Formats: sequence, structure tokens, C-alpha cells
Amino acid sequence: MSNANFSVGDLIRIHGLVSKPQFNQMIGVVKAFHENTQRYEIQPSRGSKTLAIKDVNLSDDEFLKPTDDKFKTERVYDNVFLWPSPTTATRIPIQCYSDCPSADFPSRQDEYIQSKLGWESVDTLSGIEEEGREKPTFLLLFDGLDESSPKNHAAMTIAKLLPEYKVQSCSRYKGIIRGVAILTYSPTKSTFKSMGLGLDHMNGQQVNEANENRRFTPQLLYDIIQFHKTDRAERQYKNHNDPCIEHSVHLNI
Repeated sequence: MSNANFSVGDLIRIHGLVSKPQFNQMIGVVKAFHENTQRYEIQPSRGSKTLAIKDVNLSDDEFLKPTDDKFKTERVYDNVFLWPSPTTATRIPIQCYSDCPSADFPSRQDEYIQSKLGWESVDTLSGIEEEGREKPTFLLLFDGLDESSPKNHAAMTIAKLLPEYKVQSCSRYKGIIRGVAILTYSPTKSTFKSMGLGLDHMNGQQVNEANENRRFTPQLLYDIIQFHKTDRAERQYKNHNDPCIEHSVHLNI
């Protein structure tokens, strides 16, 4: 019978290590529980090496879990951090942060991310879509200089759906994303074209395609990640893979 208090895929905070204090306060993911040593195998947020840690040096109180009511009801987030998922995990490890600056303040957001996760670089892939929406509403952030952390297959699944012109705009994306990745809400702003409809006074103005103040529950954000694994996502992205569409507003008269 297992004495494990945490499950594979759980996010945890490391604390109280004496021999390796550099890992204290770092967030990690549970990869396994070893009965013979009564220790958890933990994958830190960054790097390739795992740690064997006793449960007294781990805590998960700060992390919302799918079984928590707030996971489905707390609609205050515009970001979701997704960790590389162990192969035996049943869910992708995610966490949302209400204090993370929005994509409207990129320098502040970058500073927050680098402080929290130790990223060397904050790189961006744009064009991330929600199911049933005509315009992209999210950015995918990752550390393009991370060469040692585990591959983030959920993030790579999202990135592979993007059209070539979106991928080419991010010089550090080479088909692989490692470590933690982030979806951050940033609705597309399109340039209005009057198209000879007597609306020339609006030519060149930006038109919001979505509510900039929208907020999400962790469950809604998790569903967006899961959508990108489906055939529906492949069809939707293929239908929208025309760079001309994103830069004009079509009026139905």
C-alpha cells in the first residue's frame, strides 16, 4: 500500500532542504513516488535533473487543484502556466497567477516571469486561438534559451498548429519548447479597412476583436489547452491560415 501524499503530475513547492538549499522555494512537478525510499522524484521548474525528496520538504497548499471549487468558479485570470507533464500523469500540471502583469505591459510581464521561473529569455508565439473564435486571443510564451528542461509537449502541440508566417516571426522557436510555457490573454486588434463603404474616417484605426478585460477560470484555460489536442483545432487553424484575414475587418452588408 502506498504512503504517498502527492500524485504524479502534482505541482509542489520545495522547502527545508539542507544539502541542496538552492532548490528551496522552487516549484516542481511530481514524477514518481518510490516506495523503497519513501521519497518523491521531483522535476524542478528548470533543468534536466530530478531530485529525490521526502514529503516533509514538499507542500502543495498554494496550488489550485481540479477538485477545488475555485478551479471552476474563480474567474479572475488572464494567464495559465503549464509545466511539462510526466508521461504517467493524467493531467497537464497548470497554475494561474492573478498578480502576473497582463500582455498589455510586456516589460513588466517579462520581469515577473523571469523572476518567478528563472528564464533567460521570454520568447513569444502569437496567433493562439480559442475554439469557435475567428481571431487569435492568446500568446504562447516560452524560454527559447532553455536547452536542458524536459520538453513541454502540450505547448509544442499548440505551436505546431500555427501557420508558418507566425512561426517564422519567432526566431528562437525551432520546433521544441522546453520547461514551463505560458498562455497569456492578448486579443487581436485588427486594422479597419473602409473598402469604399463611406467609412474612410475609420481607415487605419484599430478595432478590438475581443473584450480586453475578459477573465477566465483555471478550468476554462485548461480547456483551451486541451482543445489544441483535437481534430477540431486542426480544422479551425487550417480554415484561418490566411495572413490577409487577420489584418482586415470584413463587414457583412
